[in-house]
Amino acid sequence: MPRSCLNFNLFCPPIILISTHHIFALCLLLAINTTLIGQQKDDHNIKVKKVLLYPNDSIRIARSMGEKIDDRNLNRHKSGFVRFKEFGEIKNTDAIHTEENYFLIALKDRYQQYWALTLSAEGKPIEGFLLSSQMYYTGFDFHEFEARRYSPSVPYYFDPIEQQFEFSSIFKVILPDKHSTLIDNDFHLDETNNKRYVQVDEDGHFKNVHFVDSEPNFVLFDKFEIHSSFFEQNTGFKIAEISERESLDTIKVFFDLDQTMNLLRNDGFSGNLTLRFISKEPGTFSLFQRFNGGIGISGDGDFCDIQEPDFQSVWRALDMSYDIVDLYKYTQEEQRWNPNISIEDFKELVLKECGDYHYSFVDFIQTEEQIQSFCLVENIILKVVFSPNDGSARVTKYLVFVLANSC
Repeated sequence: MPRSCLNFNLFCPPIILISTHHIFALCLLLAINTTLIGQQKDDHNIKVKKVLLYPNDSIRIARSMGEKIDDRNLNRHKSGFVRFKEFGEIKNTDAIHTEENYFLIALKDRYQQYWALTLSAEGKPIEGFLLSSQMYYTGFDFHEFEARRYSPSVPYYFDPIEQQFEFSSIFKVILPDKHSTLIDNDFHLDETNNKRYVQVDEDGHFKNVHFVDSEPNFVLFDKFEIHSSFFEQNTGFKIAEISERESLDTIKVFFDLDQTMNLLRNDGFSGNLTLRFISKEPGTFSLFQRFNGGIGISGDGDFCDIQEPDFQSVWRALDMSYDIVDLYKYTQEEQRWNPNISIEDFKELVLKECGDYHYSFVDFIQTEEQIQSFCLVENIILKVVFSPNDGSARVTKYLVFVLANSC
């Protein structure tokens, strides 16, 4: 029998498992230093023996949620176990967390569903949990959409501190037209008004499933509302009444430092900013996003914002899934911008606008590249264009996310 083998050692460059179309075998030789995947442990490594997983090897399905999606999944796997041949090739990067007694991987099966799988430190299968899936029922008068996912663009989110997955259970009733208009616009479940959690215990089992339903904050414009569970403070308040408003067309929402850091991190350990749009009359949304950059000098609790030079990125179109959209998260490379200023002019500008104290933080600069460390993303702008279905004039509104300084 032909076999393929993966050297799953995160100290070495990734080696991708190459498998034949019909034969799946996994040879694991694992030595993971947990600090390499975002965790800080007590200087111990997990040593895993040589392990072989074949197509008909299986892993027990954790029966924790009891939703329709789980019922369908168990109908597919009536034994209560899922075989490894259901999954695609396994790579080093599929490992997302390690503990003393287990390591955790996330894989997609042949139904395009995402699973969390735990293997013991000896490499034996422990449990599998269905993280992300969706169901779509078509009818003559309406369609039903049911899903489990974290956001429109991300199937799941794992919190390594709490050692738990976060996701949402979604149920929507939709008119069968090209706009996929929602029928139960005010009451359906989505990523902004419900959260589901499941923890991985010390032995690699999926436990402590709990639900949190909430009334998320929302921004109120004249034609529509924007809801998000990311607006954590003042739950259920209308943001337009508690935030700074430049005009009838522009509303500013101020983020704290944790929200800012979360938004500016584009990796597997940061959450998404998911927004839900509810219009007061039938219509369609077009969404665009850009960021504004500026120069800032951070002292000991004192921040100096230099007005010019500044920067504006190009508008980026966003895709909406029914009435839900994820804000685009810029990579570190995309966040960089060049102020096109000489070292001498930069230092003089800081001295003039900020004074001697903040000047002491830039006096060391010797290259123009060092200036870029003071070029920040100051705010992220969402342009919302709403087009009513009745043919009346479209409206354009702006939602400005003001990021915390010193991030």
